[in-house]
Amino acid sequence: MLKKRSFVFYSFRKQRVVFFLLILIIAFQIYLEYRLPQKNPIHIMNFDTALQSHIDSLKQKDQKEVIFPFNPNYISFSKGYQLELSVEQIQKIHKYRESGKFINSIPEFQKVTSVSSSWIEKYHNFFKFPDWVSKVESKKNKDVAVEIKDINKATAEELTQISGIGAVLSKRIVKYRSRLKGFGDLDQLYEVYGLDSLVVQRIFKQFNILTPINRMKKKINIISLEELQAIPYLSFQEAKKIVGILTKKPNLNLKEFFFEMNFDSLKIERLTLYLY
Repeated sequence: MLKKRSFVFYSFRKQRVVFFLLILIIAFQIYLEYRLPQKNPIHIMNFDTALQSHIDSLKQKDQKEVIFPFNPNYISFSKGYQLELSVEQIQKIHKYRESGKFINSIPEFQKVTSVSSSWIEKYHNFFKFPDWVSKVESKKNKDVAVEIKDINKATAEELTQISGIGAVLSKRIVKYRSRLKGFGDLDQLYEVYGLDSLVVQRIFKQFNILTPINRMKKKINIISLEELQAIPYLSFQEAKKIVGILTKKPNLNLKEFFFEMNFDSLKIERLTLYLY
């Protein structure tokens, strides 16, 4: 009968293999420790600080809104907020215009809005009063008087006379005007799909809102769901939500209503063209 070989004889060879593998693993770890670059926490912290400072500086630049020359007769709510006007002061301008009158001087503007002299001192240089007859340079370098036309009566063909407006865009402007039941603010032209802002500026030079819009504003307390749905700036869900709020709080005024709905300034500006 054969004798069994001892366990030590077999395990010794295995032990040598295992020992050799452990040496390789330790050597590789040492290599990684000393050869690969180490991340410096201080360097990372300095990088993060510099990046955050850069982001903060960009935010500050974004917060500084540039004020461009503006027509005081057409100060929108968003523009009014930028100019530090109160809602009441902006509404005074709108009511003055709805009566068919125009503000043609700084004293008249102060009289209509009751702004302070310090406000006038700060912003009067940005006023650009309307000229109902503009002069444009003709191809022969001659000044030609051009009569300002009413944007709410302009035909699609007349709109194609503006550089950058073809047959498609002109029809789209007329269609959007019909949906709004007339432009109440020239800035609504920016909402026309595909209409470039530079083209809109060209429209401003040849068109304006010359006649009051035949649109009956609806009182917020008694407006119906159907009438709310007819307002182009409200979705069906928003109209239902409004009815729900007014059912619970029927005595809300327009300012309180806007606060309840938490609308942004641009939406408030547009809705004031339809509600009071």
